[in-house]
Amino acid sequence: MLVNKEDEMETLNCIQARRSIRRFTDETISEETINQILRAGFAAPSAHNLHPIEFIVIHEKDNLIQVASKLTYGRSLNEAQYAICVVGDTLKQDNWEFLNHDAAAATENMALAITDLGLGSVWIGCTPSYENSHELHQVLNLPEHIKCLSILAIGHPAVTKEPSNRFEHLKIHKEKW
Repeated sequence: MLVNKEDEMETLNCIQARRSIRRFTDETISEETINQILRAGFAAPSAHNLHPIEFIVIHEKDNLIQVASKLTYGRSLNEAQYAICVVGDTLKQDNWEFLNHDAAAATENMALAITDLGLGSVWIGCTPSYENSHELHQVLNLPEHIKCLSILAIGHPAVTKEPSNRFEHLKIHKEKW
């Protein structure tokens, strides 16, 4: 499938429009919308084509609050309608850097899809060295070989943010440093 110039501009606008949204309304989100977001996550590239990334979808308010309580920066989950936890299977990909790259690609794909669908999200980072990772893994009932790498809090935005322009010409180097 070829991308025409109009689609290309829509993608670039979506990238600029994606902002971290931490406050949400109580408006519902359909399961089909969540599935569209998950399809974007599954479309992400994967190192060595191993696809070790899986997702845990959380919708029950009690579960969102319980996960939020284990994260220093998880308060937005208390207002979110959904969370998608991005987890990696260390039996499929034992290289931690590649596992993180795969998770980041999936997380960003989903964050862009969320923006494109008129919703808001915030990316909450999680790593095994994170202070509460053991407790978080218990709450999520993760087997030892599955690691939570990021969480997206998702909902209808309660705030509006203008698209960002973080272009910094002085940080661009050509040919060499």
